[in-house]
Amino acid sequence: MRKPDSLSLLIFTRSWGIVILFALLFGAFSIWGFPIFGTYVNFSLILGAASISTIFAASIAMGVFSGALDLSVPGTAALSGVVMIKLLQSGVPLWIDIIAALVTGAVFGLFNAFFSLRGLNPLAVTIGTLSVTSGLAAIVTNGPPLFGFTGLEFIGTNQYFGLPAPFMVVAIVYIVGTVFLTQTRGGARFLAAGGNAEALRRSGVNANLYRSMGFVISGMLAAVGGIVTTAYTTQASPMAATSALFSGLTAVALSGISLAGGRGSLPKVFVGSVVISEISSILNIKNIQPFWGTVITGALLIGALYLELTIQKQVSKRVVESKNNERQQNAMAADAAQAKKQEA
Repeated sequence: MRKPDSLSLLIFTRSWGIVILFALLFGAFSIWGFPIFGTYVNFSLILGAASISTIFAASIAMGVFSGALDLSVPGTAALSGVVMIKLLQSGVPLWIDIIAALVTGAVFGLFNAFFSLRGLNPLAVTIGTLSVTSGLAAIVTNGPPLFGFTGLEFIGTNQYFGLPAPFMVVAIVYIVGTVFLTQTRGGARFLAAGGNAEALRRSGVNANLYRSMGFVISGMLAAVGGIVTTAYTTQASPMAATSALFSGLTAVALSGISLAGGRGSLPKVFVGSVVISEISSILNIKNIQPFWGTVITGALLIGALYLELTIQKQVSKRVVESKNNERQQNAMAADAAQAKKQEA
């Protein structure tokens, strides 16, 4: 039996490390936090706490899949929630308010796509959009959060089968997203736009269309995050939840997704978000300062990015070695053929 080399182990870690990490942490924390941590009630709380950052993680991941890293997610979420509540307070039907929030997310997704696909750095563009949307949200509310509304309990404070309502929204988002990515031609092209846009163009497909789709889907999912945040906290805050952005980025990195785009798994992104939430849960149970959660999240993000960089270097090294070996074999075969010809 051939012993696995270091590259194989690194790739296995990237592919399944997050699942193993989740299982190990859950087992260790269940013992350390006995008898509270391992209960169904606490796990329900973990899922509820993870719901917002999990939706943001899906927003970031769908953008990354198509090669569009969107950092404006928390600003778009804040503005979408504010727009929805302002309309609701004005007497507009709730379903129209929700659609307006989703359209807000889509519009700023198109905004990001328009400038990014014209040569501007997507990171700079989306950071600018983060500032714009955060400022607009504060202008709409005149600064403070908006309170005193009802009607969103069905996706906010309600529970279904002992699970918080936001988790049901998460389930819908991740199931629909996974089916799209894995079972449709559009999903395959969506991933190809992030992995190798030039090859997609040569096959006759408009790669920019799918990259634009990545920004739009990212914006709409950010709006979903804003809607659920508003429903769960029962207030619409103009403040961009940058902590949720970092948690989402960490979940994406932990899942093994390359920030260069082209591949990844939404279910693993979900597991990454739950890992971050279970760390926060055990800190709360053991009465440890929650600031340590921020430290650990940052360390996990750096570690995941370092692992991805190491794998890419190893893969590149193997590709070069393989090509050199192939050239040497071809040269040896040519020399042998030439020698045989001379003998004849």
